[in-house]
Amino acid sequence: MAGGELSTAIRVARADVLQRFRSRRLLIVLAIVAVIGYQLNVGTFDLFYQDTVDGATVDYRGERTAPYVGLTTGLTGGMFLLLVGYYVLASSLRRDRSTGFDELLASTPVRDRTYLLGTWLSHVTVVAAILATLAGAALVNHAVHGVGRTDPVWIVGGVFLIAFPVGCFVAGFTLVLQSTDRLRGTAGNVVYFFGAIAVLTAAAAAVGDDAGGTTSIPFWVRAVDSVGLVGTGEMTVDALLSVAPEYDGPPVANYGTGTIDGEVVTFEWNGGAWPAWFFANRLGFSLAGIGLALVATLPYDRYDAGDESTSGTLVDRFRRFVPSVFSRDSEEGDATEPTNVSLTPVANRSAGGFGRLLVQELRLLIRGRPWWWYAGAAVITVVGAAGTVPSEAIVSVAAIWPLFVWSGMGYRSVHHRVTPFIVSSRQPYRQLLAEWAAGALVTGAFLGVAVWPTVLEAGLEGAVVFGGAVLFVPSVAQTLGLWSRTRRTFELIYLVLWYAGPLNGVPPLDFAGATTETVGTAIPVAFGAVGLIALGAAVVHRWRRT
Repeated sequence: MAGGELSTAIRVARADVLQRFRSRRLLIVLAIVAVIGYQLNVGTFDLFYQDTVDGATVDYRGERTAPYVGLTTGLTGGMFLLLVGYYVLASSLRRDRSTGFDELLASTPVRDRTYLLGTWLSHVTVVAAILATLAGAALVNHAVHGVGRTDPVWIVGGVFLIAFPVGCFVAGFTLVLQSTDRLRGTAGNVVYFFGAIAVLTAAAAAVGDDAGGTTSIPFWVRAVDSVGLVGTGEMTVDALLSVAPEYDGPPVANYGTGTIDGEVVTFEWNGGAWPAWFFANRLGFSLAGIGLALVATLPYDRYDAGDESTSGTLVDRFRRFVPSVFSRDSEEGDATEPTNVSLTPVANRSAGGFGRLLVQELRLLIRGRPWWWYAGAAVITVVGAAGTVPSEAIVSVAAIWPLFVWSGMGYRSVHHRVTPFIVSSRQPYRQLLAEWAAGALVTGAFLGVAVWPTVLEAGLEGAVVFGGAVLFVPSVAQTLGLWSRTRRTFELIYLVLWYAGPLNGVPPLDFAGATTETVGTAIPVAFGAVGLIALGAAVVHRWRRT
């Protein structure tokens, strides 16, 4: 890359960074990260090992020395960027398209590669701001609550060494998804979520219950150690064995909250040398991020895909160019004056009624989907109605398939800029309630064919499970779409909730009734109450706009 092209990329990055830092959304993200940094020093999140001794689960946790907090904070930053970073960074290209900046950019000599590299640099700058906030919060709180001397080199250095390469990789992968037409929206959000889960669990799943020590870890497992669980485990496992020589679990650290009521054994780790392979691993993830930014230039088209003037092959462009050369004069000569059209005036603005509006909102929700989505909905209907598939399986699928539908609620009117017309009407709340009712019908249709055996078997208690889900999902989708003005907030929250609840069978998070353990409990009632509160928040949002 020439020096002039690099300086242009830096200017693109600077402009995008300034635009991001003017947004309150980034400030909210930084505030959340600061809170997470505090939680690291009070034991909410931790790096730990886990084993079973005499049938009881034992957690092995480190004392909160500065090196240990540096590792834990670095893992937290890596986890945050891997799981959430895409949803934080994905707005750059979308904003440029929605504001028309991409068309303005097309009139300049800035190349696609330069523009995307500049955007990647902007993403990396945001990543650095997030990690600096996280490290600063951990540094301050360790000085107050930590054990031993506060070492900024271990805390700040650990955060950036572990998490910054993850951010570089996520920044590049974000550009690839956002540059691909079919992956810019909900499909890309879903693909990234499951891809991040797969990358996160790849190393741990490969090691499994291997107790052969760090020397038994395959090379490829170290190569795909995305957030540093293998590296940090290799550094701290000797300190663990010094207090628990009976430990026979894998030499890979865990991360999270651990067990609630299990036994906790502490060990002290005061630092040590980083494994040489870990530096190569981090460099590889950083370079992969740059490579992905360059790969994004292949599917990227700065014009809208629907713009006929820029689509197609060179032959297509030549065919459009040739007739335009020969027909220019005739087109000018055949131009006619526009005819006067008489339109029937609208005499009654209250005509139509709620039913007609409900039908239109329902059409907006379900039309325009790819053919495979309708095919999948038909399969869910047939299989669910047969009642031969276990409820855990069919309910999990039925609870995720309409994600494309729900994520547009609330957001659609904002995105298409029709909210001013709605709030200026005589009944500004009618559209809101019609949209919610349409979403509730879709929810009831999909979940109804999946949970009907539970409703028949449990009676009223089963109906409460179904009703709680119907209240919860469309209300939360509509409220988050209105208040956040984006699809991503609901999609991220819902994907995490669905992954933990219906898919993995965690009863307190099972809003859809995939497990029978929620029948007869307060869990469906709680989700229904959250739905009513969310619906009220949507009404408040509309009231503030009127």
